[in-house]
Amino acid sequence: MSASFNTLDTWWQDSLGALPAQSHHNGQSYFNSEPPFTTLIDTASIHPLHQLGLISIEGPDASRFLQGQLTADIEALAIGESTLAAHCDPKGRMHANFYLYCATKDHYLLQLPISVVDTALTALNKYAVFSKATLTDISTEYAAFGFAKVNPVPDNTDLLASLTINTVGSIQWIKRAAITHYLSSLEILDAQWCGSAAWEYRLINAGLSFVQPQTVGEFIPQMFNLDYLGGISFTKGCYTGQEIIARMKYRGKVKRRCFPFITTAANNTLTIGDECLNAEGQLIGTIVGVTNDIKNTPAQSYGMVAIKVADAEEASLSIKGETAITITALPYAVDGDGDK
Repeated sequence: MSASFNTLDTWWQDSLGALPAQSHHNGQSYFNSEPPFTTLIDTASIHPLHQLGLISIEGPDASRFLQGQLTADIEALAIGESTLAAHCDPKGRMHANFYLYCATKDHYLLQLPISVVDTALTALNKYAVFSKATLTDISTEYAAFGFAKVNPVPDNTDLLASLTINTVGSIQWIKRAAITHYLSSLEILDAQWCGSAAWEYRLINAGLSFVQPQTVGEFIPQMFNLDYLGGISFTKGCYTGQEIIARMKYRGKVKRRCFPFITTAANNTLTIGDECLNAEGQLIGTIVGVTNDIKNTPAQSYGMVAIKVADAEEASLSIKGETAITITALPYAVDGDGDK
């Protein structure tokens, strides 16, 4: 969910340079003209999303292969549709979670943080060797732009895919070679240019979290609330990790869930993987996503923390015992036991 803190590649540096004035902090981008995050909710905005990567899965066995690996029901996904999904190890812990897009029944795209593309590819390729499906990192061929409260240009020959992102908006993937023409086509839209940090804020507001390098192999999908976000099918049959995930729903309890938080953090020092402590200094959770609003005075940080459900309403929570945080409401209700 959070920005990947990667260094911008040359293509992104050149392309962002053609847009209105902006700055970059901790791997996140901010346009000089964009408002503080809290005023974004009703603002039509366009976001260059350099923090995202893209994997192509193509071949006659692509659908069958993914159906046996991912948490979502791939066979129910129509051409042109997208869904949340996760790929897990046999213990049900996520290598990665992502948006899956169906281009054709022989071709799918996985959109995920660029920082975990290699991890996801390695994990999936261990099983792909038994199928007629080819996995390719195409992150350097295409670029992502997010749209919130505004409809993107629909007819564009340079468009690879358009993914619906739950309640947030949509993301278009376009050919990098066509960036000049694409940016010209956006000039007709009445929308504010905003950076990648503001998009992360929108994801947090929607209760969305994504595995980052610091959290690979740490969480089952329910801990990221994928059962409430349409990212898990409990009727599709077997897939890697399915037994553990199903047992958690029908026989166990999900003791940890992701909740949004806000804090005024000095120098924007919070990072993914930081420990969340209660008033007694006991470890009760982990930051899984964070973004910083440097436009606000004082600067504020927003994030998602995977925390014990029983402690989510506790008043005195902190990160590493140093920075106080306040848990805020999810846009959907969770009950902590995995049942709907």
